[in-house]
Amino acid sequence: RALGYDHIPEERRIPAGLIKQSSGNEYVVYLDSHYIIGPEGAHVNITGISGLATKTSYAMFLINSIYQKLKGDLAVVIFNVKHSDLLHIDEEPNDLTESDKDMYDKLNLDPKPFPSDKVAYYLPRGKGGKPDSDNPPQKYNLYAYTLRDVHENLDLLLADVPDQFGTIGAFTSYVRDNWTGNGIAFDGKLDGKLDGKMASNWSQLLEMPDEAIGSAVYNTPRHQTPPRVKREIRRREESAGIFVDSRGSNEVYLGERIVKDIKERKISVIDIYRIHTIVQPFIVGDVMRSIENGYRNGEFEGLKGLIIFIDELNTFAPDSSSPNAIAEDIIEIARKGRGRRTALFGVQQFKSQVHPQVWGNCSLHVIGKVGSAELSTTSYRELSQHAKNTVMGLRQGEVLLSFSTWRSPIKVVFPKPAYKRFK
Repeated sequence: RALGYDHIPEERRIPAGLIKQSSGNEYVVYLDSHYIIGPEGAHVNITGISGLATKTSYAMFLINSIYQKLKGDLAVVIFNVKHSDLLHIDEEPNDLTESDKDMYDKLNLDPKPFPSDKVAYYLPRGKGGKPDSDNPPQKYNLYAYTLRDVHENLDLLLADVPDQFGTIGAFTSYVRDNWTGNGIAFDGKLDGKLDGKMASNWSQLLEMPDEAIGSAVYNTPRHQTPPRVKREIRRREESAGIFVDSRGSNEVYLGERIVKDIKERKISVIDIYRIHTIVQPFIVGDVMRSIENGYRNGEFEGLKGLIIFIDELNTFAPDSSSPNAIAEDIIEIARKGRGRRTALFGVQQFKSQVHPQVWGNCSLHVIGKVGSAELSTTSYRELSQHAKNTVMGLRQGEVLLSFSTWRSPIKVVFPKPAYKRFK
């Protein structure tokens, strides 16, 4: 009653862990789903140092708890960034102890994986058309990008390229605004007309003469930006096998498939672990923008909940006074998620390195073991000194929960997530 559980309807109670008292008594800690996935509040931020903080384990435990209590009536999008950690979430667990099973029993949760018929894995296409992943699951889809797929989102592909004078932005805008069914025309406008030369795939785009791009985009054949643009696109193309001129029969465009999965209330797992770090943000950004477009087009009518889980959040939405296009899309989800019943589950080692508009919109803050230097930053100003001392003394399997409807944070223990994991 002191925590207000008696005011949470039974169907909205989400088990989030156990309070363990020195006397040996244990009590279930419940969250209100209306403050996790909306409409009263939304979003979860999880922080802690690498290894000891069990950040991903707690995130997946909580997602499974929500999934079970809402009887699977929600969609989940998960980005896998560490080896094969999340590529077997529909397979039986192989490391649960009797203590874990006992905790699941007290939490009134089943220690079972996510249902196989609801889980879809998306692995990056490697060079040669093989999956570029560790320990691939038995069933999966390969994802790849043609220029036709993402011509509207080239700003995401080049988001990390410095653009002091807006010349990169002029190029990506030109491609977006002038794309036709056959591609994009770049040959110059000397007579006020385009002469019909088109680039419809990555190879043709990179083969276009610099003068043609300069004339079309910058109204002068002499411009230093075209070779720079082509050089940056080529760097990304050569770093991963996901950029193709045409997709194979077993390859999909990720943005399109994720929107379809959400409408079907599926759990989509997107592997980006082996993708080069200059390309990972593009994949995340393209998915986020596809989801935003899905909302704008009214494709998610009747959706009761959507969870988007992003690990290493500081990579994609860093603390910056000038967020790039990818960070802006993540910030937009954080701003609008509550009303849409969309929850961003963000995980990182240092919350101080994440854009404050992202974690500032979170209803639940989960804190694993964190050092004193990190705790002294403004991102932990809501914690008392006693709570900070508790954080510094946390052990593996323990986290501190700070929830928007509570007066004080609570330390809880939780079981390992119930799916197959590799050491």
